[in-house]
Amino acid sequence: MAVSIDTKPVLKVGQARELFQGPFFKSGHDIAITPDGKGFILIRESDSQTGPREMEVVVNWPEELKQRVRARE
Repeated sequence: MAVSIDTKPVLKVGQARELFQGPFFKSGHDIAITPDGKGFILIRESDSQTGPREMEVVVNWPEELKQRVRARE
């Protein structure tokens, strides 16, 4: 989930919105932050018993998020 936050002139918190749909793999390390602090990694659960067959890496995710938010407005 994500919310927009404005702090000036007063604190204003936007409506929560879902960023990604699961289910995601739960291992105690459900999310990883990239070393530069600009990205994160989630592993989606697979219907297969052999585990995930694909990994999708989203590069420049803040820009993609901006585009998705604009599309919903």
